[in-house]
Amino acid sequence: MVDDEQSVHELVRPYLEAEGYQVFEARSGTAALVAFEEHAPDLAVVDVMLPGVDGFELVRQFRSRSHAPIILLTARREVGSRVAGLKLGADDYVMKPFSVPELIARVQAQLRRVKGFDDAESSLKLGAVEIDGDARRCLVRGEEVELTRREFDLLWALASEPGRVLTRADLLRAAWGTTYVSERTVDVHLAGLRKKLGGELNVTALRGVGYRLDA
Repeated sequence: MVDDEQSVHELVRPYLEAEGYQVFEARSGTAALVAFEEHAPDLAVVDVMLPGVDGFELVRQFRSRSHAPIILLTARREVGSRVAGLKLGADDYVMKPFSVPELIARVQAQLRRVKGFDDAESSLKLGAVEIDGDARRCLVRGEEVELTRREFDLLWALASEPGRVLTRADLLRAAWGTTYVSERTVDVHLAGLRKKLGGELNVTALRGVGYRLDA
């Protein structure tokens, strides 16, 4: 947990520990980078406004080294600020002042999402498309296709249940761990994914419902 306000740590840490989590604290961006290397956390809660290295830069550096979920804490009300954090790789955000039970629920939701991914089969093969869950790689006819993190998670969610319709909310939870993101975002990322797969998988959009990967 990264926040320069001691009161935030004192407020949140007991709740996290009561849920059984081990909590490491940092009060600056520089200290957070050191703690991240030492502890390799399963999840990071990061304040945007930090002395020195700010929260956005932390997200960028964390994301370059790990797929662990990141929840941003922000007092900024403008939508652009929150969008910037999500584009850099944050998985969710919580506005300050915040409800501690809501933050704990967001932490639990993100960790459930990651655990669900880890517990799934390690690889999937559909026709000419091979998906390696451990290495997070996608091969089409033996050639690797470079996918973004969101594109990969969306592909994995759909390929794990071929023939089943997944709503946009289902896909938001699978790839973002939250439904507090515009459903339109799913459409945009899936359009990019389908283009990269070159028609090798048939992903059908069902208007007003969601998407289905046809077996």
